[in-house]
Amino acid sequence: MICPIACMGKSEQIMDIFPSHSSMNVHTDDTVTMKRTGIAMMLVVVFLLPLIPHSSAQNPVFGVNLDCNSPAEMDVSPAGYAPVEMTCTIENTASVGASKIEITNEWSGGATADMLGATGEYSVEAGETEEFTVTFSGTTKQSSSNSYDFEIFATVTEWNSIPLNEPFPRENDSFSDSLEIATYGAVELRINDVSTRKVDSGSEFTINLQFTNKGNDNDRVRVDIANLNDLKQQGFSFIGSEFVAEDLAMGATSSMREIKILAPSDLDETTNFDFRFQASSTNDATADLSETMIPVSVESTQSSGTLTGGISEVGEDDLMLYGAIAGAVILLFLLLGVVSRSIRKRAAKKEDQQPTIELDEPEQDEFDDLFNDLDDIDLATDEFDDLLDEF
Repeated sequence: MICPIACMGKSEQIMDIFPSHSSMNVHTDDTVTMKRTGIAMMLVVVFLLPLIPHSSAQNPVFGVNLDCNSPAEMDVSPAGYAPVEMTCTIENTASVGASKIEITNEWSGGATADMLGATGEYSVEAGETEEFTVTFSGTTKQSSSNSYDFEIFATVTEWNSIPLNEPFPRENDSFSDSLEIATYGAVELRINDVSTRKVDSGSEFTINLQFTNKGNDNDRVRVDIANLNDLKQQGFSFIGSEFVAEDLAMGATSSMREIKILAPSDLDETTNFDFRFQASSTNDATADLSETMIPVSVESTQSSGTLTGGISEVGEDDLMLYGAIAGAVILLFLLLGVVSRSIRKRAAKKEDQQPTIELDEPEQDEFDDLFNDLDDIDLATDEFDDLLDEF
């Protein structure tokens, strides 16, 4: 401790040889005092450092703490993608003197992910803290098996305006973790033929379908009939399973699957139904469903029954109407026949009173054959004679 005091004494003697009004005396008393204080503190640190035991403990003179919250999993689904943010806090552990702290990092993101904000330089007062935000981003639809390790370093590069290097070793702290990719589900249902299925009542028919895993992890994709209970109440039944499911790798498509259905057999008439098929992800309950609607028309066998069955469905009023129409038609034909016979008899009487004139044989009356039987009926008195005398 003698040397520093002696050195300081010589320094004072050198300063005293210049008069107070000299142009070389450009420093004020405050500046000189600050320099003396800084030099004194540096010399104290020099002599104290060898006495400090080397261990993992923080340097009691100057130092830094770094603490970060672990980043959340990154959602890379096309619909829900968003960057992930992580907050970090740096603390100047020195009891006196501001520290300049530099932030650096090591990152393994590559081309599919990036980390921003984990660099920079901060000036923090003794005992104070400073926050900074790290942002992670990445490409969508990447596999959930991806993981990106990182480490963030906080290094004291300057303390109390004194650059730290040698013989003053820099103090630092670090935080390490990894960014994980969240699993998301996405499915696609495909039915090649979506036209109306026409089936007979009580017959069996089949729906063929395929589905694809569009998520970012292995998934068990399942296809159900959304309105299954309603269809059962309408009389449909299923041969085998009421749904299909298959374990699929990322991007894989299932084999051709089928659902066999038995149409109801007690329908009174042809009826149309809609089958709503839904594919879903087992990995992700919030994933969008893939739906396809298939119309089914079931024809009743009773609609093509016997003639008796068809007649039995005709109402009593309709039968009376049809009978009345048939009776009117028959009466019309009878009336025409009687009128025609009366006209012929009238013409025959006139021929007897006039000279015989030979004429070509007239064409045959189209009603002669129809009413030949009426000529055989012997009528004492023609009820229409009086009525037709006027003609």
